[in-house]
Amino acid sequence: MVQLPVWELGLVILIPMATACALRCPLEKKFVLRKAPISRSLAQFRLDLALFFAAGMVMALILLFGYHFPLLQSGMKLMLGIFTVGMFASIDLALARERLIIRAALSGEATFAPPRQLSPLTRKFSLVATLILVLITAIILLVLIRDIHWLASQDLTMESIDLLGRSVLLEILFVMGFLLLMVINLVFSYARNLRILFDNETVVLENVSQGDLTRKVPVTTNDELGFIAGHTNTMISSLREGVRMREGLLVAQEVQQHFLPASAPVVPGLDIAGTARFSDETGGDFYDFVDCERSECGTIGIVVGDVSGHGIGAALLMAAGRSLIRQSATLGGSPARNISTANRSLARDIDGSGRFITLFFMTINPVEETATWVNAGHQPPLLFADGTFTELRGNDIPLGVEEAWEFHEQQMNLPGPGQILLIGTDGAWEAHNERGEMFGDQRIRTLIRDNRDRSAQDILEAIINAVRKFCGDTAQEDDITMVVIKGVEE
Repeated sequence: MVQLPVWELGLVILIPMATACALRCPLEKKFVLRKAPISRSLAQFRLDLALFFAAGMVMALILLFGYHFPLLQSGMKLMLGIFTVGMFASIDLALARERLIIRAALSGEATFAPPRQLSPLTRKFSLVATLILVLITAIILLVLIRDIHWLASQDLTMESIDLLGRSVLLEILFVMGFLLLMVINLVFSYARNLRILFDNETVVLENVSQGDLTRKVPVTTNDELGFIAGHTNTMISSLREGVRMREGLLVAQEVQQHFLPASAPVVPGLDIAGTARFSDETGGDFYDFVDCERSECGTIGIVVGDVSGHGIGAALLMAAGRSLIRQSATLGGSPARNISTANRSLARDIDGSGRFITLFFMTINPVEETATWVNAGHQPPLLFADGTFTELRGNDIPLGVEEAWEFHEQQMNLPGPGQILLIGTDGAWEAHNERGEMFGDQRIRTLIRDNRDRSAQDILEAIINAVRKFCGDTAQEDDITMVVIKGVEE
């Protein structure tokens, strides 16, 4: 076998490596930079490892055909050594590419959606660790095989055996030291990437905890860290939507509060009070006092309604229904005709939605001391008179169910001194406590009887406070709306 001078061996190594370096830039533009940023680090690793492997193969072929070195001995040793260096260098260059991607993402060139495919960190670490162990084992075996082969061609003496032991130990220490340095370099390189990713994730989450939802975490890897970043962004987007909805609900709440009467009407012989307590930011209950706009009319309308469902949809329907009822009621005339007119318009508007409005509508005529009312599927009001209770029931259906329905009205005398009329929605009657018990009709009647000597406003507050105490820590399930009309001495 020909002994190769050092300078020629240098050329054998240098020329293929220089060629690989020259090809790296154009190949990088074609096979790395054209890919999505999240895939570039893996593409960089594959490209660099392929170039190192190709250079090692060319070196082995040059030694085989140019200098007649055995391929399975010298050529394979050189190619294995170049491949080992290439593997560590390729991983380090891929990590450097990843840092470039992270920095570019932090400057604004980023995607924020979770990766489509997960490449687990555990699988990456397992593959790298397995490959390093295989390479270490192969290199040590080649060193031992070469030394044993050399030993077999020598005359064994104690001195040669001692020399062989030191030679093998030094070679193994050199190989292990080199591999250890390469591993330490990779650990520090990967740690830099992790620090950048964790620092950015931490900063964004700290901002979120302080209410700042303007920033997101760039998704630059397709491993668990990329998935965490992507789903963090999904969470931030949901929080933004929640904040936007919350702001919209607050505006709707403010508008809806303006729909409620600022004060009760002053009617000789009557003490009137009303309240509405919503279970959400917006509610489906409403009450209103409507003055007839015709000068000769002289009546006052009292409306208590309950829209099916909760939330912003119920609030919108409440606003529409209130507007239609006020439009009809302000013109005076028959309450049944007014409600029928409002129902026709409302039924056309909400046809097919499955929503409706239960309603109790009463017009008070102070001159004639009469009240005419329509109960459209509503919670029956309670009239307390002479120690007994009467329910103002009706046979009509809620508004919005059937467009052609004609509503019916009934007439009664206005509450006299000491008589109390409670008009409310079912929120108070159907309130539940922690044990699942319902507040119920009997408690309402007892409260009216016990507070019969108090003002209408005091009666309202007594019922509201009793319901709140009964429910305890249980969240309010439904809106509570009530109007109390009490007869008083003029």
